[in-house]
Amino acid sequence: MIKSERIAKKINEQISVWGNDHAKLIIAIEGYAGSGKTTVAEYLAKGNTNVAVLHLDDFIKPWEDRKRLMNNVGDKSKVFEYEWYRYDDLEKVLKQFKVKKRGVMKYKAYDFNKNDFGPAKSLDLSKKILVIEGIFLLHQEHAISALWDKKVYLDINFAKADRMRIAREKKKWGKAYLPEAHIDNWTKYFKIAYRRYVKEHKPQRMCGLRFE
Repeated sequence: MIKSERIAKKINEQISVWGNDHAKLIIAIEGYAGSGKTTVAEYLAKGNTNVAVLHLDDFIKPWEDRKRLMNNVGDKSKVFEYEWYRYDDLEKVLKQFKVKKRGVMKYKAYDFNKNDFGPAKSLDLSKKILVIEGIFLLHQEHAISALWDKKVYLDINFAKADRMRIAREKKKWGKAYLPEAHIDNWTKYFKIAYRRYVKEHKPQRMCGLRFE
């Protein structure tokens, strides 16, 4: 059993307890890029038919908006921390999940391969448990941080995660890969933003479950 599957199994064991106190349960899975959030969320859905999954990356802002923001701000890392995602759209989806017991909600989802929006995705509102995975989910200046019933943090050595992420990106993009030193590679600003977030907000200390 791989690490992500083991973590998902332990979270599912807790869900059976957490669910007793909530008609609808929203669980946030937070962690640095490459910590395994997406994989763990997918295993959770496979292991529990009551679980639906949302990905924060589906709620990224349009490319034109992000580019404008990055070109018109002094500290580009602040864009990642505060303005990279469509938090208002995500909040609407989360609140609908909380109050609806049946039906389906459509939402606009970003497609990274197209660098544009793809077909709308659907959220099954009849599910009892919603798992959302992403970064900055526990940021105290984002309104959505108040909507989590339970919080999970996936801890990982940042340098190790960066090495794995770079290897994946090189494999995916081949000759089109841009190293982080390149002026058009904005990953360096995300890294600054996330390190500042961890230092100032300490998300790992807010979570009922933390995995290393």
